[in-house]
Amino acid sequence: MDKVELVIGKLYEGFTIKEVLKSFYVGKPKIEEIRKSKQIFINSYPVNLEYNVKENDILSIGFSEKINCIPINKSIEILYEDEQIIIVNKPSRLLIHSDGSNKECLVNYIANYYLSKGINREIRYIHRIDFETSGIVVFAKDFLTFSLLNHQVETHEIVREYLALVTGALKKDKDTINLPIGRDRHVSNKYRVSVGSKGAKESITHYEVVESFRDYSLIKCRLETGRTHQIRVHLSYLKHPLLGDTLYGGSKKYIDRVALHSYHVSLDNPIDGKHIDITCEIPNDFKKGR
Repeated sequence: MDKVELVIGKLYEGFTIKEVLKSFYVGKPKIEEIRKSKQIFINSYPVNLEYNVKENDILSIGFSEKINCIPINKSIEILYEDEQIIIVNKPSRLLIHSDGSNKECLVNYIANYYLSKGINREIRYIHRIDFETSGIVVFAKDFLTFSLLNHQVETHEIVREYLALVTGALKKDKDTINLPIGRDRHVSNKYRVSVGSKGAKESITHYEVVESFRDYSLIKCRLETGRTHQIRVHLSYLKHPLLGDTLYGGSKKYIDRVALHSYHVSLDNPIDGKHIDITCEIPNDFKKGR
């Protein structure tokens, strides 16, 4: 049996263990599973969910899991790893998880890595990037870390930044695009700016021009929201589609895939509080034609 440990901070003094788990956004089904397992310990002594914790108590929860996808022996570039988190560089043209038609996905490679390290746990990614997008993807190694990081993604506490090559020269070197995005009713896999549409969701992208070239520009984007195809839709709407993005009007003259790279993430490990700041080097295909 595996376990996850948490040192109780002053903020949680007097909380029940159940209340601590809820504050970490652990769902009711998981809390009930923990209750039934009877693998709850404070300072190595067995307790139940109604136990009131004290500052500096060590909460330990035992759990038994299995790797939940087929391991495939392919190398992965690990950018960061600790007891709770693993951050990797996803190559372009690789799905994070299967859509039913793809046998090889990033989760399969992570599963093989876990297997090689004797880690027998579910594969839990906390955010996704598109098939053609390269760069940073964050995984949580346990349910407690996963629950809180998921919440931090939803509340935009985790900083995610991208590099993109876009057509032409933008009028402003720095700006915020605040335009709602909804599905394109005419193309199933496409999205569009939909002002006034009921199905559209608030979408906010902050961008800054890093460098300008003859026909295109390298920009840095920070997402305040995480809608599907958000950067691609917003820049296309401004008449500056991403290079290689034929779905949204881009050209493959300089690069044969969507020129989007997840290059920076900044977050705090929710278990030990350590700040993690990771940058992923610009890929070689971004450098062609410059």
